[in-house]
Amino acid sequence: MLALEGLTQIDADGRVLPRLAARWEWENDQRRLRVFLRPDVQFHDGTRLTAAVAARILKIIVDNPNSPRLYPSLAFVESVAAEGDFQLVFNLTDRSAFLPEDLSVLLKLDNNDVGTGPYRITKRERSEVVLERFDTYHSGIPAIRRVVIRPFDTLRTTWTSLLRGDVDMVTDVPPNSVEFVRSDDIQVVAWQRWYQYMLLFNSRRPPFKSPAVRRALNLAVDRTALIERVLNGDGTPAIGPLWPKYWAYDPSASTASSYDPAQAEALLDGAGFRMPARSTSAGLPPARLRFTCLVPERFSIWERIALEVQKSLFNIGVDMQVKVVPFGEFNTLLGEGRFSEGGFDAAIVDMISGPTPGRAYIFWRSAEDFQGANVFGYENADAERMFHVLRTNTNEAAVRTATGRLQRIFSEDPPALFLAWNERARAVRRTFTVHQDAGRDPLTTLWRWTPESLMQRASTQ
Repeated sequence: MLALEGLTQIDADGRVLPRLAARWEWENDQRRLRVFLRPDVQFHDGTRLTAAVAARILKIIVDNPNSPRLYPSLAFVESVAAEGDFQLVFNLTDRSAFLPEDLSVLLKLDNNDVGTGPYRITKRERSEVVLERFDTYHSGIPAIRRVVIRPFDTLRTTWTSLLRGDVDMVTDVPPNSVEFVRSDDIQVVAWQRWYQYMLLFNSRRPPFKSPAVRRALNLAVDRTALIERVLNGDGTPAIGPLWPKYWAYDPSASTASSYDPAQAEALLDGAGFRMPARSTSAGLPPARLRFTCLVPERFSIWERIALEVQKSLFNIGVDMQVKVVPFGEFNTLLGEGRFSEGGFDAAIVDMISGPTPGRAYIFWRSAEDFQGANVFGYENADAERMFHVLRTNTNEAAVRTATGRLQRIFSEDPPALFLAWNERARAVRRTFTVHQDAGRDPLTTLWRWTPESLMQRASTQ
């Protein structure tokens, strides 16, 4: 974030903005993208960012078979070539309107830490990473000369170091600690992330093959109460995988109620999951259905969310057993679901879902047709058609219509139990004036922060 940059960046409403690119334009019936680079950019070693250098870096990224899983439009890039000193030309095998946003992929010179960002990495060890300001940064000289990043084993030692003045910022403040750490000396800067907590279903396994069951479980959870109890009120209820602040989002398109346990029970009855008079499993309460939810070890907030969901589902006769596993095992079990029933029923995750439909495209497109990150078995032909429209159109009216239709599809056939768009907070000593762009992580503008020493100097001049 401090050392590397992409050709583009994505705004909080999902619009694509210039970064190392000054502008771009579509050609050849939207099968060619011409990108005009800024002429004033250097890498940390003094290398100029020319079209030839950018083309060489991007060819490596495009040729990497793993790249399309996170940047799906790269699968359609047939060639990338330089024209002159500052023009890049991408030729595509098919239209891919997601290409400008996917050009936010970070550029590294010769696959190392040499980037174009406001800070250059001068030391990288397990004990600390040191970054020095890049005095020829294209957007201006950073006010902070040096950034040292150190890990702490516990929150207690982190807070102690912050309050003593040994460190200037703590990067991640848990929701229940915000009020504890805020003081006359410490400011807490929060923003809403493009991530949401959700309970993922393995849709290849019964009962989650049924859209009615998935819809019922979404209706069973009071998201507002969960946010208050677990996240200390720092979050926004989520009812689908699309970012609600996306410029083409239709607030009227989500037809399902966010909390209706009576309707949830009716849907389960209709799907054949009626409440039995007695338990069929020794030592367990009667239940309409039972399943196991994975939670990675030492992810305490995720575990608390899982327990809150467990209570809500129990109220409609669904028995969700929470299973805490080491993080490595958690990832392995989820990965096994790519082309089979896999090793899990459900799992709690904190997953990127915004700010564009390109994020949903990665996770919820058909696993049979797209080698993305859909390890959950979700298949919906109508969603596939809308994703195709979004991928192949730059017309804003078409994008709005397809986005609204996709919202309705996900409302009727939810691929997961969507819970809350979450917030993150940075704790910063008040000796810094923090510059923050609306809706974005304040770390992205750290190079514009002003230390107290510079503020005092400016006030006397």
